[in-house]
Amino acid sequence: MFHFGCNDDQSNKRIDDNSILKQTSTKTSEKHTDLFYKIKSLDSLFFKVAYNKCDSVMGRKLLSKDFEFYHDQGGALLNESDELASDIMVEDLSWICSNTHRKLVTNSMEVFPLHEENELYGTIQKGDHQFYKVEDKLPTELKTNAKFIHLWILEDNEWKLKRVFSYDHQKVIKN
Repeated sequence: MFHFGCNDDQSNKRIDDNSILKQTSTKTSEKHTDLFYKIKSLDSLFFKVAYNKCDSVMGRKLLSKDFEFYHDQGGALLNESDELASDIMVEDLSWICSNTHRKLVTNSMEVFPLHEENELYGTIQKGDHQFYKVEDKLPTELKTNAKFIHLWILEDNEWKLKRVFSYDHQKVIKN
């Protein structure tokens, strides 16, 4: 059993990985299941801790060695012959919080389990997120709305973020 802290009403819920593997179905989208809350807690760890607080140690723990990132405006972050994309992302996590803060849009997240021969091996997480300008270490002004798709894979029984697609970035225009 493990416990992840996230700032929602399910943060005190204890989740057993074995129960997640047993209860996931082949339904199109899983809402309010142990898998949903597990992925929501991983999203919280990656963005509220690694991304928003520049915790590169947490970022490294959650990223697959085979990580890839695709951005509709910034291009692709792929493995190079001399450097892994996961290493580049971890390096970016060491400074990104001084510029931008990411928030998951409430109730936008969906989770789609991936099975092979009735065994859960991963999940697709999709939703909407917002990016804020940071001043004095605090989010101050909404700058961008966007959509995302994350591919989470079980690697050696640990969830790892393997692929990120961040797209449909729309600047917020002030009236």
